[in-house]
Amino acid sequence: MTAQSPWFTKVQQLNLPAVLPISALPDSQASLGEWMTIIREDPLLTIHLFRYANKMLASHDVSVRTLEHAVNLLGATRLVALTGKVQRVDGKSGSAKGLLRAIGDSLLAASLMRQWFEIRQIPWTEADYWVTLFYDLGIWMLWILEPEKMEHIEFRVKQGDSREQLLTDMIQMPLRQWNAMLCAYFQLPVLPDEDNEQVAEQPEQRIQPFKQSALKFFLPFSHELAFSVRQNWHSDSLDTLCRTGEISLGLTEFKPMLKQWVAVAAREFRLPHAALAARRLLAQQPAVSLQRTSSGFSQDDMKRANQLSQNRPAPIVDPTPEPAPDLASWPEARSATPSATQPGQSATTGQGNPTPSRRSQVDLNIQREIRRQFRNQKTWHSPIEIQESALYGLRKGLSLSRIVVLEESNGFWAAFDSEGCQNHPLLRNLKVPMNASDILTELSKRVTALWVNDNNRRKAGKMLPPPLLMAAENESFFLRSFAIGTDVTMLIYADAFGQEEPLSANDYQLFREYCADWNTALNKMRL
Repeated sequence: MTAQSPWFTKVQQLNLPAVLPISALPDSQASLGEWMTIIREDPLLTIHLFRYANKMLASHDVSVRTLEHAVNLLGATRLVALTGKVQRVDGKSGSAKGLLRAIGDSLLAASLMRQWFEIRQIPWTEADYWVTLFYDLGIWMLWILEPEKMEHIEFRVKQGDSREQLLTDMIQMPLRQWNAMLCAYFQLPVLPDEDNEQVAEQPEQRIQPFKQSALKFFLPFSHELAFSVRQNWHSDSLDTLCRTGEISLGLTEFKPMLKQWVAVAAREFRLPHAALAARRLLAQQPAVSLQRTSSGFSQDDMKRANQLSQNRPAPIVDPTPEPAPDLASWPEARSATPSATQPGQSATTGQGNPTPSRRSQVDLNIQREIRRQFRNQKTWHSPIEIQESALYGLRKGLSLSRIVVLEESNGFWAAFDSEGCQNHPLLRNLKVPMNASDILTELSKRVTALWVNDNNRRKAGKMLPPPLLMAAENESFFLRSFAIGTDVTMLIYADAFGQEEPLSANDYQLFREYCADWNTALNKMRL
C-alpha cells in the first residue's frame, strides 16, 4: 500500500476532531503550564498543536517531540486560537465511543509504561509519554473512518481472533507500517531508529541502548495489555501476557500488581475511558444476593440499610453462627461485633461519657456530604466512582493519611489500591494470608472492624500477622472488612501517619459509620 491508497486518502481528507470540550479548557489568562496539564490527556488536540509547531520549525533541522516544546513555540495567543477552532468529538454518539475507548487504552498503556520504567529505574521523559501515546494512532484513525467495522473486529477478538491480523487484513498492510505512515504525515514523535541517518545527524534524538531496548519491548506489550484488560480480566490471552510480564519485569506477582497499576492510571487521567479496565475489574466482583440475611453485614450496615429503605423488619440471626475469636475483649473492637448498647452509652467504649472531641483536621462537612451521596443511588454510575469518592472522603474528610484497599486473591489479602503510600512500599504492596491469624480469619468471614492502638498493641502483636504490623510502622490503625452480598471481598486499612494528633475513639466511630454507608452504596450498585 502506498501513500495514495484509499485509506490514506481518507485520512488526508479528515477534519480531525478533539476530545476535550471547549468548556474544559482553561481561560485565556491561565498559565501555559495549566494548559499543558489539561491538553496532555487529549492526544487528538495535541496532534493539531504538534503539526502547527513543526510547520514553524520547517526551516530548521529539528522537530517537536513534546507538548511543552509545541506550546512554548505557539505562545498563548496562537494556543487559544488553535484549540478553540478545532471541532469536537460527540462523546454520546455510538461512533465516537469506540474511538474514546481506544484513546483510553493508549492512556492506560502510557501510565503502565511509566510505572514499569520506575520499577526498572529507567528514566522516563515527556517525549517517552508521547511516543507511547501515539503508538496506536493507526487504530484511532480506523475508529474515526470505519467505526462499524471496528466494532465487528472487537466482537471477533472476544471470540478469540487476533486483533492485529484482523486489522492487517482490513487495511491490507502491517499495522506498524500504517502507524508509521500516519505519524510521519501528522509529524508526530516516534521511537527513533538507531539505523536512521537522520537520527545519527540529530544527537538529541538518540536514546541510550538499554532504554531503546526497553521501549522496543514494552511499547507493543503495554498496548496489547491495556486492550486485553479492558476486554476481560479472566481471559487466557491476559494470563499469557501476565506470564510474559513476570519474566520481563522479574515480578512473580505481576497480575495482582497489574490491578494496582490500573487503579493508579484510573486516578492519573480525568478522561473516564482511561479507567475502563479498572471499572471492569470492580464490576467483576460477586453479584449481590437478594436473599434477606444479615450474614456478611455488620450491625451498622444493617442499621443504615434499614433506615434507607424505611423498613425495619425484625433482625434475622444466623441460626448456626460460627464461633468468633475474642474480639470483644478489645475495647476498641467491641462496637464492631454484634452487641447491644444502652441508650446514652458510647458505641465504642460502652460508657456513659460524652463522645470524645474530634481531631482538628477532621472536616465533618466533607464526610457528611459524601455519606449523603452514598445514600443516593442516583449519584453513582459505577463501583469505581464510589471507591474514588470514598477514598477522597477518608483522606480529606476524616483526615486519614495512609489508606490501603485490599482484595481477596488466591487465599491472600493483597493490596489493590492505595492513597498516601507512595513512600511506604510495605503498605503499598501489602499481602497477607487470609487465615494468618484468628483475627484476620474473622475479618475474612464477616464484616468486622478493629482499631489497633497503644493500649492494645502488645496483644495485637500476638493476634495479627507480622507483615501487617511491620507495614503499619507502629502507627495506630483501623481495619474494616466489606461484603458484597454474603461474600467478604474487600479489606480497608487506614491510619493517621505523620499527624500530630493521634487517632481517637471519635475517629473510630466516624470511620465505622462512614464505611457502613460506603458498603451499603456498593451493594446498592448490584441491585
